Amino acid sequence: MKKVITLILVLSLSIFSCKAQHIIPVEKAVDYLDKEDGLMDGKDYVYVKDINNLLTKFTGTWKGTYNSKNFEFKIVKTTTDDGELKEDLLLARYKITDSNGRVIENTLDLPDDSPYVLFGGYIIKESIYTYMLNYIGKNTNCGQNGNVFISVYGTNNTKMKLFLQVAGEMYFDCTTGAAKQVLPTKVVTLTKQ
Repeated sequence: MKKVITLILVLSLSIFSCKAQHIIPVEKAVDYLDKEDGLMDGKDYVYVKDINNLLTKFTGTWKGTYNSKNFEFKIVKTTTDDGELKEDLLLARYKITDSNGRVIENTLDLPDDSPYVLFGGYIIKESIYTYMLNYIGKNTNCGQNGNVFISVYGTNNTKMKLFLQVAGEMYFDCTTGAAKQVLPTKVVTLTKQ
């Protein structure tokens, strides 16, 4: 009898302590940006899920040349979970070289949690073919920060347009003035490899 009561008590506690999972499709996450509680919107646990497999078209290795620089972007889909918010999103690493092959910037080997890895934002409401990533550069205190927009197009989504919208936030500890941007601030065309 004691075992039965213990089992009932354990089951009761586990049922009442379970969090209800509220699922939001990734393409709808942008609708929550203006809400007071954001994605949580009063929920205990939210999963921003790639239900319709929209993020896959952005993944892979993308290369292009612009302004005498070679750009290589490696984009992967990942899932993060902080206990309240679980989210399918994109991470992008990049390597930029000059026309002689000298490395200007390389984040290809950085871990997922590095601030220099472009990290997921959201699919733009007007187009499921455009995604916004958050950008923090190595000289972020002097203006290397903003949002990177990527759009896929072409037969089987094998072309991508990419550009940085500079936020340009400057911090008090920046003593050198505005930093030169390493990511393209004009649209660059990349090809899927």
